[in-house]
Amino acid sequence: MPLRETLEKIRTLPTPPNEETAKMWIMVPILQELGWPSYDIHWEYAVGRGKGRVDAALKGPRGVAAFIEAKAPGHSLDDHVEQVLGYAFHDGANICALTTGLEWWLYLPAETDYLFPERRFAELRLKKDPVEQLAVDFEAFLGREPLVNGEAAQKAKQVLKARREAEHLDKEVPAIWRGMLTAPDEELIELVSKRVYEKTNLRPAKQQVEAILGGLVSQKTYPQPEIKVDEKKSSKASPPKGMKLWGQYQEVKYWIVILNVVVDALYERHGKNFEPAFKLINYRGEPYVSRNASDIERARQVNDRKLYLDRNVGRSEVIQRTNELLEAFGYKSSDLEIFE
Repeated sequence: MPLRETLEKIRTLPTPPNEETAKMWIMVPILQELGWPSYDIHWEYAVGRGKGRVDAALKGPRGVAAFIEAKAPGHSLDDHVEQVLGYAFHDGANICALTTGLEWWLYLPAETDYLFPERRFAELRLKKDPVEQLAVDFEAFLGREPLVNGEAAQKAKQVLKARREAEHLDKEVPAIWRGMLTAPDEELIELVSKRVYEKTNLRPAKQQVEAILGGLVSQKTYPQPEIKVDEKKSSKASPPKGMKLWGQYQEVKYWIVILNVVVDALYERHGKNFEPAFKLINYRGEPYVSRNASDIERARQVNDRKLYLDRNVGRSEVIQRTNELLEAFGYKSSDLEIFE
């Protein structure tokens, strides 16, 4: 029976109740269709000089070509990656597979430049992935001929490299884009200005484009935590109704929340550069933002940041301190509007 038909049949079967049933219903039929005769499949194969066993070793004329470790359907494969890949590396297997029968994780044991979990180059899901693609991948990576002649390992290396490069780009591209928004270069500003002019026949000022791009870095609404308000201080001024920071409006009920939002937003934009500004934003020589709660008389934490604010503040202090904060990072006090 062709491999594709075998995979189609497996998809119609109920989930195997245990590991042994998974081997008989799924592993054996697949390996037979991949060209592995029974005498080349060594079950309960001793590895590591007798220190352990893997469920199956696929052997060719030059020795072990692949290891397969089987677990019952629904069992976590993560717990066995390091041990099995260690065995495979020790015995010279080019490819190692961990499987529950319905799910197959394929690894390159010898890729020592990567941590064990990072050596996985493919995941095959028998119940979910297209049968055509499953057949192609099984034949390419676990077929007898490509495993024995080395083609399977060579292709797997190419796949692993492509995956690592894609993952690296997934991390780097957003970070680079955020950096471009935070500190846009002349080329980006000119491009935005050009597109705006084409649409509106109006050319925005450079500062306007920079402010808009900077505001795109974080478009979230900051939460308003429950705050124990100093009644004596709060009675001196009516509570605020809302605030707008870099064009983004949100309602606020307490003056301290405004300070909280500004600190949190600046920290999100500037990160490591936030700490050197501590000395610039003290109020009358007394710190009102610090990494150490003991530095501040009535400290409260800024969201999940390891930053603490003096929550014993009123209207005039909040206005002065937010102005100091914004100016310390090169912004204008007019970037913050408070609605009373």
